[in-house]
Order: sequence, then structure tokens, then C-alpha cells
Amino acid sequence: MAIVYPRIACSVNSFVENPSMNYQVQRLNFSCSQSLSNLTITHVVQRTYNEIHAKQYQTLWNDTTNMTYTQNSTQIIYTWYSLPGKHISKEYFPYFVEVQFYYTSGSTRITRDDTWEVFFQSIYGDSYHRSGTF
Repeated sequence: MAIVYPRIACSVNSFVENPSMNYQVQRLNFSCSQSLSNLTITHVVQRTYNEIHAKQYQTLWNDTTNMTYTQNSTQIIYTWYSLPGKHISKEYFPYFVEVQFYYTSGSTRITRDDTWEVFFQSIYGDSYHRSGTF
């Protein structure tokens, strides 16, 4: 008799805050119905107003994931990814990832140019992929 596992179901919500005149916070909250064996989250901030990396956060366990960022003349690219052989337990959902950055004071940022993309794979091999803008 074959064991059938349910397909993975996830939800991803994006939020933007401006705690001060030249400081922005962008957050992705996410939750899945199954534990994850493979996770990649990419978050791209356009550097239209001289955006500069300030901080990067996650609520994922540090021994299961890593986070990096790179900055060039046009973008700041943030990436979170699961480490080989590590699982992200469904018992601790929801999680979030967050970026914080400075930009030219007095500017009005258009967040629809900032993008996010998530790829999750359950421990059973089911995949979930979504992308969007802030």
C-alpha cells in the first residue's frame, strides 16, 4: 500500500514600514503545511534613491539556514537559503525574513520595483514557488 502525502500549502505575505524619514523595513512572513528540506528566498531592493544595506533578519534557526546580501550600483540582493541536510520544522511556523536599509532623505520610494521570490520544498519533495513585489 502506497503512502500518499498531502501537497505542500504555503502562505507568503509582504509588509513595508517606514520607521523614519529615510529608513525602510521590508518583511516577508511565511508559513507552510509541511516541514521544509529546501528553502531559497531572494529579495531585491532597487537602489533608485541611494539605498544602503542596514540590517538583515530572520526567525529561522541559524543552524538550518544562512543569509547573505550583495550590493551593486543598481540593487541590493538579499538571499536566505537552507543548509544541506537541514530541515525547517513546520511546528515553528510562521517565520519571517526582513531587510532594513537607508535611502536618500526626503525621497518617496516606490516599493513596487522591489521584488521577492520564494522557493520551498517539503521534506516529501513537494515544491512551492511564488514571487511578488512590495
